[in-house]
Amino acid sequence: MRRSANMILIGAFVAAGILLIVAAVILLGAGSFTGAKPAATAYFEDSVSGLDIGAPVKFRGVTIGKVSQVLLRTSGQAAADYAVPVVMEFSPDLLTRRGLDQALLQKQGLRLSLEKGLRAKLQQQSVITGVLYVELDYFPDTAYRLHDPKGELPEIPTLPSNLGALTRAISQTLDQLSRIDFVSITKKVDSILTRIDKGASQIEFEKINGNLVQASANIVKITSDPAINRAVGDFSAAMQGIDALVKRLSGKVDPVTDDIQAMATAGRDALNRLNETSENLRTLTKPGSPARRDLDQALADVSDAAQAIRSLADFLERNPETIIQGRSKSTSPNALPKDQPAAK
Repeated sequence: MRRSANMILIGAFVAAGILLIVAAVILLGAGSFTGAKPAATAYFEDSVSGLDIGAPVKFRGVTIGKVSQVLLRTSGQAAADYAVPVVMEFSPDLLTRRGLDQALLQKQGLRLSLEKGLRAKLQQQSVITGVLYVELDYFPDTAYRLHDPKGELPEIPTLPSNLGALTRAISQTLDQLSRIDFVSITKKVDSILTRIDKGASQIEFEKINGNLVQASANIVKITSDPAINRAVGDFSAAMQGIDALVKRLSGKVDPVTDDIQAMATAGRDALNRLNETSENLRTLTKPGSPARRDLDQALADVSDAAQAIRSLADFLERNPETIIQGRSKSTSPNALPKDQPAAK
């Protein structure tokens, strides 16, 4: 009798334990027996190394689900499409507690969310361990494409992760660097440096320095010559006298006035040439240079112009009436300067 009572008591304890287990599963399963949890698929072109089953799925940092599967491909993918499908399972209880509508993952709601910019990205939980998770957020005005539009689960477009973009940039940079022929560049640079060193060793710096010192001394000697300074001063005084005479005769219509004005213009040109020659003397390096020949020619021009001015002054002094009456036919042309045309 006692043994029978013990068996009944043991059976009651076993039954109670089973009921407790079933209740715990129901409470902790959050809908496992009431219906399937909402899910979606995201196709990542980045490496999913570090993304494990059970990794969190977050919306702006708030956990709303987990990764349930990481596949190689789906039946609806194109043959040349190597993106990795990741199935995400969402908890209705978490969606409700986070204030998100479960209609977000339904066909119509998902379409509206995609138009608003809902995208998935891989993010790192820890830089040290490299463990990844899936981050959902809105990225307006970003293009997207669907890898399996006719798939059983709704698809959320993806964006490249920051780490993936950095990795690709580094890979492209290394690839470009690997194509550079550093050996050839080094040889060319070495050859250029060798030629520069050889050329520099052949330059006679002491001789060049001596020539520069001698040229500077010649320039100082020529530019400080009193004869040149005196000639410039005399010519300037003569030009001022001619300008005054031209101003006094400018009111009269007389061929002699035209001659004087032409002579003044010629004098100015000669003075300009003299100034240019004086400037060129600064580049003179040795006697007999082109600059020295230009100076000699300019001095000759100045001498000719001064002689012509003196001849004209003598003519006007002998024939003052020509200023008012003009030059008569009986006047000898030889009385005029050689460079002046005969008055008509």
